[in-house]
Amino acid sequence: MTSPLSDILLYLTVCGKGWLVIYLCWLLLNSALTSLSLHLTVTGLFVCFVAYFKLPSPDDELVRQVLGEEMEVQGQDQDNAAWTVAHRAACLDAPENSLEAVRLAAKNGAKWIEFDVSFSSDLTAVAFHDDTLDRVTMTSGKVNSLTYSQLTMLDLAPKHPLSAKFNNVRIVSVEQFVAECLSLNLKMIIDLKTWDLPYETVSLILSLHTRFPTLKTNSIITSFFPNLLYRLRSSDPDILTAVSTRPHFLSLATWEGTSTGMRPRFSGMKQLVARCVDMVYTPLLEQLLWWMVGISAVLVHRAVITREYVNMWKSKGVR
Repeated sequence: MTSPLSDILLYLTVCGKGWLVIYLCWLLLNSALTSLSLHLTVTGLFVCFVAYFKLPSPDDELVRQVLGEEMEVQGQDQDNAAWTVAHRAACLDAPENSLEAVRLAAKNGAKWIEFDVSFSSDLTAVAFHDDTLDRVTMTSGKVNSLTYSQLTMLDLAPKHPLSAKFNNVRIVSVEQFVAECLSLNLKMIIDLKTWDLPYETVSLILSLHTRFPTLKTNSIITSFFPNLLYRLRSSDPDILTAVSTRPHFLSLATWEGTSTGMRPRFSGMKQLVARCVDMVYTPLLEQLLWWMVGISAVLVHRAVITREYVNMWKSKGVR
């Protein structure tokens, strides 16, 4: 449990950094020093703004209950860490985000299942990663162009590398997916791809917590969009959240740590704007947004991870 003094110091540090950036920009635009009274007024307004909109972080005991004791960067016995995560339910072993994959992951010793949330055209939440169906099914088109009933008719098996081992693997609802994970005593990382439907997304997560009371201590919600996490935690501050992030997320559709294989997400002016936002977003996330949202962890690309990067987030109390 953090002390009140450390919380105050953290509050002042974040506010101070935010205020300094804003105030220096203001000075630059006006090209002149201002009076002390105006200086104090701007400072006070900024502190009031931050105090009003900042969300409280989840209770430390709840964080430990969900994520376990914090691991050291080195020297931790990984067998005792209980952090064996099956990404997209171990999508190399079975069709991704399927119940068959969940069961196989549990059989193989997974402790956590990471899966993705999308919406059908009739706003049923399904466990599905991509915007389109082309990569993992024999059908083309957008996921949200089909109803839930139509999506359940598609087979996830034929395009999987181990397709001979599977047959009639169906897309399932998020509710079915969560129920299966809980029945197998698996914790969940729930990745929200539904940034364009914030109200429906928040309603979904809240309804899942009502339907499955143990979900709060067995899951963490993540998204690349802090605004979505902010809206969710505004509705329930006890929900644990993590920001997913990687370099050039807004401007590049793919990034693997090098210039090879990079694919622009947009073209023309949209791409230029996206690159500019990317430049601002990373320092904004690391200095202010994490604190405003009250995140408990970050999920990052493997190419980003260094000892310094881990220690930077650790110093903020973020896993």
